Amino acid sequence: MILLALAVLALAVGLWSASSPQAETKPKAAQGANREASRVPIELVLDLAASLLAAGLPVTEVLDHLGRSIGPCRELSTVARCLELGMDWERCWEPVEPWLQPLAKALHFAQRTGAPAGSLLHHQAQLRRGERLAAVSELGAQFATRLVLPLGVCALPSFIALGVVPLIIALLPSL
Repeated sequence: MILLALAVLALAVGLWSASSPQAETKPKAAQGANREASRVPIELVLDLAASLLAAGLPVTEVLDHLGRSIGPCRELSTVARCLELGMDWERCWEPVEPWLQPLAKALHFAQRTGAPAGSLLHHQAQLRRGERLAAVSELGAQFATRLVLPLGVCALPSFIALGVVPLIIALLPSL
């Protein structure tokens, strides 16, 4: 009985991990880079950039500070140097990882329109936090629905063994 419950639980965990988006196979280098980038949430980078801009630093210095102080953002120092040399905006941001694109888009929009970059970055960070919260809530709901079958398979035999069988045994002498 216990072996059956363990087998069902192992099967459920195997199905759950196989269907999860993280189970995709990637090259080792890409997995390492994504793991390092995932340790620093983009919301933190956006808020730090907004704070540095609010302190009066120009965009190139903000990018340089972020690149030097946050490990996965090293490319931002290169972007700062390219911008100081007067290169085209899109060309400067080519070597940057995709997870930093919200920073690039917000700064580019602020540069083109003259909008305050700090408030754009703070709003972008709040938007990303909301998206992350929604994704986590969805994963929690998926986990709950995937957990119903293994728990049912484990709980039903124990209910029968501890609830129904003693009742039938207690009623047998009276029949």
